[in-house]
Amino acid sequence: MKGPRRAALIAAVVASLAEPVHAGRPQAQELVAEGDALAAAGDRDGALARYRAAVVEDPDLIVAYDHAVPLWFATQRWDEAGRYLERATVRHPEWPGGWYALGFVYRKTNRADAAVAAYQEYAALRPGEAAPWYGLAASFEMAGDVTNAVRAWRRYRALERDADRALYRAEAERAIDRLLGPPHGWRDAMRRWMTDGGGAAAARRVTVAFPE
Repeated sequence: MKGPRRAALIAAVVASLAEPVHAGRPQAQELVAEGDALAAAGDRDGALARYRAAVVEDPDLIVAYDHAVPLWFATQRWDEAGRYLERATVRHPEWPGGWYALGFVYRKTNRADAAVAAYQEYAALRPGEAAPWYGLAASFEMAGDVTNAVRAWRRYRALERDADRALYRAEAERAIDRLLGPPHGWRDAMRRWMTDGGGAAAARRVTVAFPE
């Protein structure tokens, strides 16, 4: 088999491997739409029932899990969320949102080591994002791993540039100071002062007198 026919066959095989297609996908999509409408109307239980039904019809429909996550969190259904998210991330390890949500569930259920593993998967997929490093830092701290907690907090602080998340960045700075304590914590405080412009401004105000 040569030429365009062979190329078309290869393309079809690659497409089928990349995106599993289920006969129940149209029905699953309808269930998600119904769930969205119920969620908008304030019926969380009804919405979650539709999302659960959707993943029964099509276990690879990521949007169903994605829309269920905020409702699971709002109702603190950590065990249910964990079961579904574990299945989703096994089937779709390339889904960063799934790993982030799963890490949060593990933190809420005091499973520090599992939370670390989930956030590490997210960080590997999106190394330039700040969010996984916040989760990693909190998880390492929960596990009592001070060294890696400090490293993760520092990484989060370096990556977080969203002005709306200034409180989280300040939390990271307090965590570093708390975990390191004197005499090491002052180094991070001095670094922040220099980075924020205080050191440069002070340097401009200093006049050095040299002996003649």
